[in-house]
Amino acid sequence: MPFCFAPWSNLDISPQGTISPCCKFRHGHYPDKSLNINEQGILAYEQSRTLARIREDFQQDRWPQGCERCKIEEENGVASKRQLDYDRWREHYEKYNKDQHGYLTASVAFGNTCNLTCITCNPVSSSRWQREYHALHGQDIVPNHFYKQGFVDEFIDHAPAIIHLDIPGGEPLLSGVPQQKELLQKFIDQGRSHEICLHYTTNATIWPDQDWWNLWQHFQEIDMQLSIDGIDKHFEYIRYPADWNQVSINIQRYLSEQTSRSNLRLSVSHTVSAYNIAYIPEFLSWCHTMTLPRPWLGRVHDPQYLRPSVWPDNAKKYIIDKLQSSDQDAQIWANLIINTDDSKHFDQFRDRLAWHDRYRKTNFAQTFPEMAAFL
Repeated sequence: MPFCFAPWSNLDISPQGTISPCCKFRHGHYPDKSLNINEQGILAYEQSRTLARIREDFQQDRWPQGCERCKIEEENGVASKRQLDYDRWREHYEKYNKDQHGYLTASVAFGNTCNLTCITCNPVSSSRWQREYHALHGQDIVPNHFYKQGFVDEFIDHAPAIIHLDIPGGEPLLSGVPQQKELLQKFIDQGRSHEICLHYTTNATIWPDQDWWNLWQHFQEIDMQLSIDGIDKHFEYIRYPADWNQVSINIQRYLSEQTSRSNLRLSVSHTVSAYNIAYIPEFLSWCHTMTLPRPWLGRVHDPQYLRPSVWPDNAKKYIIDKLQSSDQDAQIWANLIINTDDSKHFDQFRDRLAWHDRYRKTNFAQTFPEMAAFL
């Protein structure tokens, strides 16, 4: 039975302030539902029934209900966050004492401010989604005011010895920038920055100004993860309304900076959805051509109609045949399509696709003609 260190060693704070053991965790099954950094705080989370139950499940060799995303991925041969984290921090985990060592890692999203309306996103994670979500559903998702006064000190008090900090979005170069810089400066002033790795997940549309580089130079490593869900017109459709030409320029600039900054490391994330599952081989080939590292491929879990396995059988056959004829990373995703079936949501996928095309004045059929044939 797999064991996960995250309920002891990791703290995750979402763009809306929800506190979890990890970004993949789902709160719906638990008595506390969700605790918020601005309402209850970190101490209340640490003393919660939710966290106690998660820990008990892992100690009793049970998958916690909220951890089903990793469970599904591992059952289908896809590397889960649990596995990737263990590989990355194996040396630290092997020495880790659950009763003494506290947080090794943390993920803190400083709000949901973003400049894109990615088709696989939502207003919880992107402020720019608000208007389109209201037009589609007739309701508003109120943006979170992030963070309460004193958050930086509270975070440092509860995580005094972390070695790794994730900063996702929204877009991290736009969200809560003053609080971000305050936190980084405190790490520098404490003389701890050289022990800490920072990991950003950016949509690569914005180039960081010199203030960022001045702070980052003091840290052990800056892992700049470029979140890219397609190439050229595929990227612009999924990452609406991004400009691929500008992103291409920024990618080249990051590659150049990587050669001149010893603590800068580039990585790539690729969110696999119904829109791009068939194009994984092209994306892997593009990464290789660009001399970018092999991407991390993560599956859309919610909403269900965007899962890569939502396509009907004739489309799945096309996808599976294409992925199986590609390299090993793509073949793994063929197995997931074989073993999972969300086609009961296909009509909803097709209806929502058509609605967004009308609203955005985009054209799925022109952008993805191979998959449009199965609509």
